[in-house]
Amino acid sequence: MDRGLTFSKRYPPELTRMMDDQEYGESFEVRDRAMYQKMCSGLKPYIDNGAITPRATAELVMQRQLYVLQSFNILVEDILDLGSTSRTTTASKKKPRKGANQAQSASAKPQKLPLSEILVQAQDQKSAAIEYLDSLRTEPAFLAPIVNMWFMSRPELLPDEKGRRLPLYTDKYKSVAFFEVIHSSIVGAVVWEYACRLLQGLVEKPNDKTYGAIVLQELSNICQFEYSRVQKTLKRYVQTCSGSKYFKRSSGGGRNAATRVVMTVKPDSLAQEDPLLQYILTLTEPKTDALKAIPWIQKLDDLRNHPTQVSELMEAESEALADVSITAAFIQSLATSVPLPPPNSKKGQAYLPKIKALINEVEQLSDDIDLSEYVAPIDHLLEPGLAGKALASLDKYIVDKAGASIGLLYDGLAEEAMISVQAQYTESEEALEKEFDAKLSIAQPPTPALIVQQRREKAKTRPAHSSVYSITPTKSNAAEPESKDPTPVHKVKQATFDVFATLFSKAESKGSIPWAAFQSAMTDLKFSKVPRFGSVFTFVPPENFSPPRPFTIHRPHQSRIEGYKLIYFANRLKRIYGWGEETFTVG
Repeated sequence: MDRGLTFSKRYPPELTRMMDDQEYGESFEVRDRAMYQKMCSGLKPYIDNGAITPRATAELVMQRQLYVLQSFNILVEDILDLGSTSRTTTASKKKPRKGANQAQSASAKPQKLPLSEILVQAQDQKSAAIEYLDSLRTEPAFLAPIVNMWFMSRPELLPDEKGRRLPLYTDKYKSVAFFEVIHSSIVGAVVWEYACRLLQGLVEKPNDKTYGAIVLQELSNICQFEYSRVQKTLKRYVQTCSGSKYFKRSSGGGRNAATRVVMTVKPDSLAQEDPLLQYILTLTEPKTDALKAIPWIQKLDDLRNHPTQVSELMEAESEALADVSITAAFIQSLATSVPLPPPNSKKGQAYLPKIKALINEVEQLSDDIDLSEYVAPIDHLLEPGLAGKALASLDKYIVDKAGASIGLLYDGLAEEAMISVQAQYTESEEALEKEFDAKLSIAQPPTPALIVQQRREKAKTRPAHSSVYSITPTKSNAAEPESKDPTPVHKVKQATFDVFATLFSKAESKGSIPWAAFQSAMTDLKFSKVPRFGSVFTFVPPENFSPPRPFTIHRPHQSRIEGYKLIYFANRLKRIYGWGEETFTVG
C-alpha cells in the first residue's frame, strides 16, 4: 500500500475474517457506513493484529498468498518431474547465459529466382508448419514445453499503468494457453497452404498478366497477414522476457483489455545502452513490415562480432525471431523475383476476410474452455495418455460450440478462395461488381445459430478425421514421408552416424546434439549449407538426391539441439526425406 495501490474492485462496507480457522477468508457485510465505523472501533484489537481486515485489504493478502502457494506448487512439480518414471520426458534444461550471438550473416544481395524456386520455398514452409502441428498432436514432450512457454508469456504478466497485474497462475489460463497453441499452429499451416496454391497458379500461367495481377495481389495480402501474425508472437515473448520493463498493459477498453499492450520506450533510445534490445524492439513494432525488417535482422547478425552484450534473447524469443526471419526472407525473395504490389485492403480479398472472420470466431470460444483436468499443471500432459485426452476434449468442445471440428472449419478455405480468384479472372470486373451488388441487396447474413446448424449438416457428409488440420492425430495426418520412393541407406562416418542415431532415437532420454555436429553431418551427406537471415539456414541436397527438396531450419537456442527441438528436427527430416533409425550405417 506504500505505493498508493488499492484493490481494483470497490466493496460495500465489509470485513473479512483472517483467523486460522474454518472461516478464514469469509467476509460479512455491515448494514451501513456508521455501523461499519462502530464495528471497526469495537474490533480494533483484532484489526490491529490482522485477525480481521477490511475486505479490499483481505483480497490483496489472499491474492499474495495464492501466488506464493502456486509458486511452491510449481517448485514441487519440478521436483516430482525429476524423479518421474512415467512421464514421456522433460523439457530441455536451462543453460548459463552466454553472449548474444544470433547467427550467420546473410548480407548478400537477394537474387531474382524463378517462380518454381519460390514455390519450393513456400512448400518447405507449409511442410514445416504441418510438421509443427503434427508434433503438437503426437508428441507430448513437444506439446508440453510449447504450451508452458505460451502460458508464461501471457500479457496479464505485465503491470498496467497503476502497477496492477492480473492473476496469472489459474487453471483457466492454462486451458486457454493449450487452446491458443493448437489454434495458432493450425492457422500457420492453412496460410502457407493458400500461399502454395497461389504460387502454383502463377507457375502454371506464367505469361498471363491478368491472372498474374489478381494472384500477386492475393499473395501480397496473405504474406503481409502472415508476417503480422508471427510478428505479434515475437512481441508476445519479448514483452514478457527481455523487454518486459519497456511494455505495459492497458487496463481500459472492454473485453480484450487484458491483451492490449503498448511499448513505453522508443527503441532508438536504447542504441548505446543495449543495441540488441533496440533491434528486437524495433522488429516488434507494427510499422516495421517484412521488407523494413530485413536490415534490422541483418544488424542482429552483425552482433555476432560482439560477444558481450547487455541482454540476450530467451529461448522463446529466439524461436519467434526465427519465424519472423524466415517469413521476411520469403517475402524478400518474392518481392525481388516478381512485381509484388503493396498490400491492399480493397483488392485481393478473396481469402483474408474469410480467414480473419473464422479466426475471430474460434478465438471467442476460448472464453469458456476448461481443460484443467489435463493441463493443471501443464506437465500433466507428459503423463501417458493425457495429452491425447486433452486434444480429444478440445476437439469435442469446438464441435459442440461451432458445429464442426476445427479441421473442417479451416479445410476448404483455400479452395473457396481459389474459385473466387478464378471467377475474377474469367468474368469482367463490371459483371462481378453487378453480381456483388445484387447479392448485397438480396442476401441476408445468416445467424450464428444457422451457421452452426449448416456446419453440422455439412460435417455429416464428410468422412471422420478427413482434414490434415484436425486437432486429434490420425493415420491420415501422421508424419509420413512426402516422397513415396523407397529411402536408401546412407553409409556415413561414425560421427555422422552418432548424430542421426541420437536424433532418431526412441529412448526417453535422448541427450543433445551440438549445432556444429549437425551441420557437419549434413555436409557429410553432401548437403550445401546456405545462410539466410538471423539463425535461419537452408540445407540444399546434392544433385540427383531424392527427393530434391531443400530443408530450412533455424539454429536452436544456444546452438544445441535438445529437448523438444530433437523431436521437431527428427520429424521434419522424416517427413521430407523419409529418414529414420535404419537410414544410416557406418561405412
